[in-house]
Amino acid sequence: IRFDDVGNVLHPGPDRIFRIGTDRQVTVAVRGDTLGRPNGITLDSVGKRFIVVQFGGRSVLAWKPGDKAPSVIAKGPGGFDGVEMAGSRMLISSWSDSTVSSYETGQEVKVITGLPSPADIGYDGKRKRVLVPIFSGNRVEIWQLP
Repeated sequence: IRFDDVGNVLHPGPDRIFRIGTDRQVTVAVRGDTLGRPNGITLDSVGKRFIVVQFGGRSVLAWKPGDKAPSVIAKGPGGFDGVEMAGSRMLISSWSDSTVSSYETGQEVKVITGLPSPADIGYDGKRKRVLVPIFSGNRVEIWQLP
């Protein structure tokens, strides 16, 4: 990244996901426009893959190390920020429609609505709670899932 004269953060070059090795060496794991300005990434340990969400697109992507490019596994409103696994379902926050939605079979199910600027999220699997930072509100909301 770089900063312009007035402090804006700029992203020169292609979209990339980096790998930081155990030796702290940084390498590019995957790159390309198909990443759609990736903003959230989490490990799906059941599927043995990474889930990547696009801020600049509408796709939910799956990627495994060694794959040349990620594959689209779901579509949604876009403006995605956070992604967490809750068992076999993905919880994903979206700035585009102010929600946190669940994706299990590729279909979107809205689970929390009316969230202004929902940023990256956390999931407490023991208590089944979603933690949602509200970027513009300088607060974190905690939501109970059924």
